[in-house]
Amino acid sequence: MSHTLFEINEFIRRVIALNLPEPLWVRAELADVKQSKGHYYLDLVQKGEGNGEIIAQAQAVIWQKEYRKLQKKIGILLDNLLQPGMEVLCFAKPEFHERYGLKLMVEDIDPAHTLGKLELQRRETIAKLQKLGLLDKNSRLPMPSVLQRIAVLSSEKAAGFQDFLKHLGGNQFGYRFKLDFYQVAVQGAMVEKEVMAQLEAVNQRKAEYDCAVIIRGGGARLDLAAFDSLPLAISVANMSLPVLVGIGHDVDETVLDLVAHTSLKTPTAVADFILHRNLEFESQMANLGLAVKNMALSKTKEQEQRLQNLSQLLDFQLKANFRRQAQMLDYIEKELPSTTKRLLEKQNTQLLQLEKLVRLLGPETAFQRGFAMVFHEGRQLTDASELPLGDEVRVQLKKGSFLSTVKSTKP
Repeated sequence: MSHTLFEINEFIRRVIALNLPEPLWVRAELADVKQSKGHYYLDLVQKGEGNGEIIAQAQAVIWQKEYRKLQKKIGILLDNLLQPGMEVLCFAKPEFHERYGLKLMVEDIDPAHTLGKLELQRRETIAKLQKLGLLDKNSRLPMPSVLQRIAVLSSEKAAGFQDFLKHLGGNQFGYRFKLDFYQVAVQGAMVEKEVMAQLEAVNQRKAEYDCAVIIRGGGARLDLAAFDSLPLAISVANMSLPVLVGIGHDVDETVLDLVAHTSLKTPTAVADFILHRNLEFESQMANLGLAVKNMALSKTKEQEQRLQNLSQLLDFQLKANFRRQAQMLDYIEKELPSTTKRLLEKQNTQLLQLEKLVRLLGPETAFQRGFAMVFHEGRQLTDASELPLGDEVRVQLKKGSFLSTVKSTKP
């Protein structure tokens, strides 16, 4: 006996309608979300533990009427829940159609389940980063004293990006910046992929920048879920540049905030941080310049006082020397005649004494006393042994001389 396909599908429809007459809570991951004419079509999957392989798959739909009810109940959080990759707990009625197969008609979604799941994943991510030693790796990089060359990762349409540009460009200090814009998604499934790719691009040009900045506007907690990504956190931690983050939250703290060098609440706060850091450096330079100026003035005054003291001391010493020299000249002028006279008299007395001594010791005196001088061949002799026997010698007396022949000598 054979059955038609319709008969089998009709049987499945009756079985499902009989056994699952009421909606039930279904937990699954959103693999894809499409919208058409106000209706939302969802691809639901369940992945195996550990290997991540899909072990179950089904389609679901939120009709426009149900979507409006959910929007009133959940608010803007609903659109954040309906993003690929989110795990949702939805209240749905299984329906099987002979032609279109099985579909889950979603009537309600529990946002608390998704938020709890995200928080659990967030904690697991933080623990892994801690184990890898990456939580404070980027914060250990030295932050330049002046931030002027900045790589900005954001969405061009993000309000926070425009606030950032306006705040920096209109600063009251007149600072100018070189901003290179890198377009990224700041919400949804593409955040991780695009931000990581642009971070790598920035890292390739690290010599051109002082820091990198990741900014976006404000949003709900689920808006920030993409910034809890482990691969994205690892990319930020391993950046060669300090990374500043301002993704627009007041209370919640994403994993990206934890691994970034500096985390600030809003894009405007990031701009303020940059301006204040540059202002601090300028103030330090101004204070240093003032200190150098004051030191130079102090040293100049000190040297001027020293020169003045030296000038006064030199003037005093010169005047004292002049007075001493003048006194000496006066003394010499007064004492020179008498001193010269005494000196001449003393020299004259000495000359007279020398004259007497010369006369006393001269040959004339010796001749008068009966002494004679003996010459041999023109040379005066004073030793008898020098007298040659038989030779003639000349004997000089006071008056006249005579020749004599040497017959004998005595020592």
